[in-house]
Amino acid sequence: MKNKINVLVIEDNEYYGNLLANAIHNSINPFLERGDFQLVLHTFTNASEYIRKVESGKIKCDYNAVFIDYFLGEGVNADDVIDTLKKKSCDAMIVLLSQSKDLKEKYDFVNYNYFVVKDRFAPSLCGLYLQQYIEDKYSVSLDQ
Repeated sequence: MKNKINVLVIEDNEYYGNLLANAIHNSINPFLERGDFQLVLHTFTNASEYIRKVESGKIKCDYNAVFIDYFLGEGVNADDVIDTLKKKSCDAMIVLLSQSKDLKEKYDFVNYNYFVVKDRFAPSLCGLYLQQYIEDKYSVSLDQ
């Protein structure tokens, strides 16, 4: 039986969201090619819509990893989404992304595992965080 890797990407910029989703998929492709893992990737550009679907029960919060931009538009930020996930007992690795380097110090109360500055390396770095998560959780390695 395949291990499901459920990943959520919330990014209000559709282009960047697609770039991030593709980088994540490509980074764990070696795991997927082995046949032991299946990637289930959920992407949203509208955080308010995502929160409504979670609160109504239309979407389950069974993610392994969440990659989320901090500033999501419409007065919603990553903290709102993370609060919703925590209320639904979602115990995922959370990677917070932002163009602002100062955000990490300003919003240190936000509950996340990793902070990534949105630069040209950010999508690859997010992929590496997911690789590491899979290696740690399932005791596998890309070297095997």
